Amino acid sequence: MVQDDGHWVELTDRFHAAAIDGKGWYPALEGLADATGSSGGELICLGSDAAVHLNIMTNTSPELLEAFIQGNGGDPSVNPRVKAGMESPVLKVMAESDFITPDDHKRHPHYREFARPFDIPYICLATLDRPQDGLIGLAVTRTEKQGHINAEQRRVFASIAPHVRAAVRTHIALEGHGDALLSGALEAISIPAFICDGAGRVRELTPAAEAVVSGGGRGLQLRGGWLRASLPADTQALNEAIENAVSKLGRGSVAAPRNSTVIVRRSAQDAAPLVLDVIALPHHRFGFTFVPRVLVLLRGEGVNAANERRTAILRSVYGMTAAETEIALDLLAGKSPEEIATGRTASVATVRTQIKSVLTKAGARRQIELVARLGRI
Repeated sequence: MVQDDGHWVELTDRFHAAAIDGKGWYPALEGLADATGSSGGELICLGSDAAVHLNIMTNTSPELLEAFIQGNGGDPSVNPRVKAGMESPVLKVMAESDFITPDDHKRHPHYREFARPFDIPYICLATLDRPQDGLIGLAVTRTEKQGHINAEQRRVFASIAPHVRAAVRTHIALEGHGDALLSGALEAISIPAFICDGAGRVRELTPAAEAVVSGGGRGLQLRGGWLRASLPADTQALNEAIENAVSKLGRGSVAAPRNSTVIVRRSAQDAAPLVLDVIALPHHRFGFTFVPRVLVLLRGEGVNAANERRTAILRSVYGMTAAETEIALDLLAGKSPEEIATGRTASVATVRTQIKSVLTKAGARRQIELVARLGRI
């Protein structure tokens, strides 16, 4: 429980610190659980389609989190807790007794098949926000032994929830700079690019991309924030590629992004279709739905267009500097470190150091592996 005002301030400070560094959500939620005499804390972010984009739960097992997803725990028609959160006013604090009867609590499949087997039959929750028809919620989970939250514990939860909401909003605002910065970097090299969030919605696009979708004459359109092709089959292929790009790069992974290629035609007989590269951007462990997750690049013609695409990928996906990108492309062109050093009026030692950095960022062990990988993008 909260011992005094200093302890309360410390708890709220943990959440505000997590908003800045993006790493302290777990211990902050643990602190909230301890302060309310609960077994665990939870911060969840659901999309408008009930997909779970983020679910941080403390003092629990990976099996619980997997069971939550496999059992469609984010679906309000399946989970009464999510339904209550979707329907309640923002920051209204609720426990089971506020949205489900004792008889339904005993009989409902969510409690029988999920909550009770994992010993989290009771909860106290509050909706923090509803961005884009989704849900960001805060909760503390309670065991059978702990029982329903009492009035004092509920008061503590209610006093901290507004600070968590402010911290979440700060975190999302800071993340939101990512799509604008990425768009600016791509705009500088005049490449048609669409930057999508975890739900597949286009958050930013470069002027070159805007020219492609304006009027829809080239088979690709932007409708309500979603990319759509003239042919339904092409739209489906593009949607699947974006969904795969999000799902293939696990949370916290630093693996190389996986590419997909999608063909978009104006008609079934189109001889000059658009070729789109769909690329997963690196994903941070504690990121909400709305950060840049997928890059969709329009492939151009010729060597210059190919190098523009590679430059975009090396800068935005692999995080290379301008100098490292140029060196990577020089290696692809077959230049030796000595030739690169001469062209850059730098020492060979400096160039070799930069090549090591390029290899590390690209996840390649040798130059031949790097060249092979660049040749495929």
